[in-house]
Amino acid sequence: MEITYTNFNEKPLTAQQVASNDRYIKIFKENNSLRKEEYYENNILINTLNYIEFGSPHIDLLLINNESIAIIEIENIDSNYAKYHRFKYHNGIIKSKGLSVYKSNQLCMMTQDLDLQTNLPLYYTTCKYYEDQINGYEFEFNYYNTGQLASVIVSNDAKRFYEQYKSSELELIPNFEWWNQYSSYYLNAEPAVPNEIIIA
Repeated sequence: MEITYTNFNEKPLTAQQVASNDRYIKIFKENNSLRKEEYYENNILINTLNYIEFGSPHIDLLLINNESIAIIEIENIDSNYAKYHRFKYHNGIIKSKGLSVYKSNQLCMMTQDLDLQTNLPLYYTTCKYYEDQINGYEFEFNYYNTGQLASVIVSNDAKRFYEQYKSSELELIPNFEWWNQYSSYYLNAEPAVPNEIIIA
């Protein structure tokens, strides 16, 4: 089992840096596959995420920790995208479900909660993300419960820029040249994974 460390912004930390840092993530990998992440604050374990292959049973992990546990099933869609199916249990009872989509470079593209009974997406919880790595802008797309685009939050930390735009104000958004190319993915909460486009 390979163990590495990062800070909460996913920047790598050495063992010496961990010793002097009270907030960090301990990452466990086996055969280059993510297996577990432990989150520490003030050197106290505050959260653990357990990663398993898509469709694997949860019972073994529930037997280890029945009180409170988070399990993520990783489903590799293709070489570009992966789905992370999230499950949160308390006292052995499932309390929440969710779905995240990641690009192959581990950037999160989408998160949403799922209805516990129907397993259908709760669109009002859906957020999709785009990062303009050249200009430093980050875009967060939020949706109505119908799945239609509600708003876009645009931020740029270096420029101290933060603005929210309604779906009727898309033409006002700065550095939005990429929109025409990728709008089929971001205009609605569905699809969860981009169809027939690779988002850079």
